[in-house]
Amino acid sequence: MQKKIIDVSRHQEKIDWSKVKGNVDGVIIRCGFGADISKNDDSQFKSNVEGCIKNGIPFGIYLYSYAKSMEAAISEANHVLRLVGPYKDMIAYPIYYDLEENGTQEGAVERAKAFGDIIEAAGYWCGIYANQSWWKEYLGNKLDRFTKWVARYSSKPPEIGSSYDMWQFTDKGSVPGIKGPVDMSYCYRDFEKIIRK
Repeated sequence: MQKKIIDVSRHQEKIDWSKVKGNVDGVIIRCGFGADISKNDDSQFKSNVEGCIKNGIPFGIYLYSYAKSMEAAISEANHVLRLVGPYKDMIAYPIYYDLEENGTQEGAVERAKAFGDIIEAAGYWCGIYANQSWWKEYLGNKLDRFTKWVARYSSKPPEIGSSYDMWQFTDKGSVPGIKGPVDMSYCYRDFEKIIRK
């Protein structure tokens, strides 16, 4: 099984989800970035979620992390929960913690575990997103309890020394209904069946 997944944020501007429908198998939507304050909400989050719901496109969520402290990671988890609550029963993919910000490497494993504890305690699946070098250099197998999403922009699949469920293989994808390039991934796990059982 290999599903085609895109991820979107306000950078894709307004999306015509009726045109996206049928061209992808699922979408991971950014809800925001950083601490739990409204100015850090993604301005297209609600529009993107409601567009997916209206057009029957399965979706998950991600938050871009800037956390350098445990307190900040907890705030980021609360940021997600504040925004996703109304859609809890409709989410078909995990909530991903996006770890890539330079300067946040030290302590990232511990913060990711704390983030995941809060997300899972609220009844959601939690996953970790990072590029191949982050997995190899900073995260290793210390976050194996979570589903993994690995970025490697290449024709060659990721090599991180352990298994993963999604591979983001390009940031130059093209999908009807979306202006400009979009990140594209392959998903090898039937999350819809697991999460929405």
